[in-house]
Amino acid sequence: MVKGMANNTTLSNDHISSSAHASLRWRDSPNRYGRVSRALHWLTAALVTLQFTVLLAWRGIGESSITLLLASIGPHGSLGFLMLTVTLARLGWAWLNRKQRPPQAPGLGGHMARVVHVTFYGLLLWLPAFAILRQYGRGGALRFYGLELLPEAERDIIWMIAPADLLHGPLSWLLLGLVIGHIAIALIHRFWLKDKVLARMAGSNDR
Repeated sequence: MVKGMANNTTLSNDHISSSAHASLRWRDSPNRYGRVSRALHWLTAALVTLQFTVLLAWRGIGESSITLLLASIGPHGSLGFLMLTVTLARLGWAWLNRKQRPPQAPGLGGHMARVVHVTFYGLLLWLPAFAILRQYGRGGALRFYGLELLPEAERDIIWMIAPADLLHGPLSWLLLGLVIGHIAIALIHRFWLKDKVLARMAGSNDR
């Protein structure tokens, strides 16, 4: 009987240890980003890629069966709303994990990385938020994949419209430039510096 109780205790401890280990995989740690952070990161990357793919396709070839298909998959306003939602979720999750996330590199490189990431978050919040504000200020309907969130209305609120009219285009291209630079730096870390920076977000250390 004592042996049976010992075995049960061992199994219980193993179960608790396994559950704790699985829980840690979802959270960030000083060595790597957890599953939630990685999922939100790659979801953001997919949304931004689709947004610019649709935009550049329309600018490059105009209206066609291809661009209409892309626009139906990723309507500009709907993607912007998703980007805003995901970015807010990322910020919330980053705050919850702020004491256990992988540290930035020391020195100038780490400082530049922090500035770039803050700029990323700022643009991912500003661009969709002020575009939505402009749409509301113009009295246009707010729709999310066909679902009407706010109906059309008779209004023309200049202070809601002006910031997006002035800055939405230039800041969008700034975001695209940062994305390209971000990809280039990640590849440099992987293939030239051969460190584990990319692995933190790619999931190589999840096991």
